[in-house]
Amino acid sequence: MRILFLSNLKFEGFAGPTYCVPALIGALSELEEVVWYNMRPVEREEWRGLPFYRNPNDFAFDIEDFTSRIWRPDLIVFEGFYAFHPNATLLGVLSSGIPYVIEPHCALTSGDQGKKTFKKRICNAVFYNRFAQGAAAIHYLTEKERDESGEKWNRNSFIEPNGIEVPKERPHRESWHGDVPEIVFVGRVEPYQKGLDVLLEALTPLNARADLPRFHLSIYGNSVNGFSNEMEKKLQAAGLSDVVDIRGPVYGDAKDAVLRAADIFLLTSRYEGMPMGLLEACAYGLPCVITPGTNMSDVILAEGAGWVCDLSPESVREAIVVAASSAEAYAEMALASRRVAELFSWPSIAKSIRTDYLKVIGRA
Repeated sequence: MRILFLSNLKFEGFAGPTYCVPALIGALSELEEVVWYNMRPVEREEWRGLPFYRNPNDFAFDIEDFTSRIWRPDLIVFEGFYAFHPNATLLGVLSSGIPYVIEPHCALTSGDQGKKTFKKRICNAVFYNRFAQGAAAIHYLTEKERDESGEKWNRNSFIEPNGIEVPKERPHRESWHGDVPEIVFVGRVEPYQKGLDVLLEALTPLNARADLPRFHLSIYGNSVNGFSNEMEKKLQAAGLSDVVDIRGPVYGDAKDAVLRAADIFLLTSRYEGMPMGLLEACAYGLPCVITPGTNMSDVILAEGAGWVCDLSPESVREAIVVAASSAEAYAEMALASRRVAELFSWPSIAKSIRTDYLKVIGRA
């Protein structure tokens, strides 16, 4: 199968499509013939070094010229939705008769459609409704994204999540690193989506309980609207300054060091799309304390990779206490967490998406 990926991406650091698009295409390149053409002339080394990457500095894109220059694709995949403008280049692709898939990256959801509503209504009526309806399928990342997008765009769709890069050298976990378990949260430090308001309520009574197991919690991330300062004040007032540390965001090698030194990962979200931070924690073999809002509770429970609690102070508190008391089961749960990560590794995701693509073009 020959697959042409089209995008119009800037290089905005290793997050979102900037990371996921080349990672997916790279994994698929091990299975099929692929070319990735980015409409912007991005020359970052991270992309230019990929053998399948092309941009306008290589040649101006035209589907007929591409077909004669390289090969005729069996499938075209659009990475994005409104990023593509209805110009002669795009209209030429759509009139080529080659089936195409759109990965809209949440652009079709009711929430995203609620932004710049008037402009989008006009643009949808003029072009984008036909663009979506003409696709052989829409690729959604989660059930939630599909539900919030609805069938009005296109009845044909499939769901495949983003993947993760599993570290080549993963830590071997037999027990806590120290005398007490190190629990970490890595994400935006904000009260509502991440459920940190509930976590704060769960933590504040702990200092009065001498019978509880000891642990240390480190919270890493960008503070939203000064919530880090609010947490620090309340934790200090509760006498928990030695138990909980509020730290800044970590990236790259610093994040790698944090996850390697941690013992348990904590995520108390009210809702998530695809919680990449949780998947990364699993890749490092970290058992997890999570809520159903993470969208990962079923797989974590099925694999025995952690503890699932309701989003209430009592339930979160109990789950943390149980996790901090589970030293005997720790090694087994760490292995289970790795198994979860393998389900979402890029090679695994690529194989599954390849099957979806074959169905789209009628070869499966």
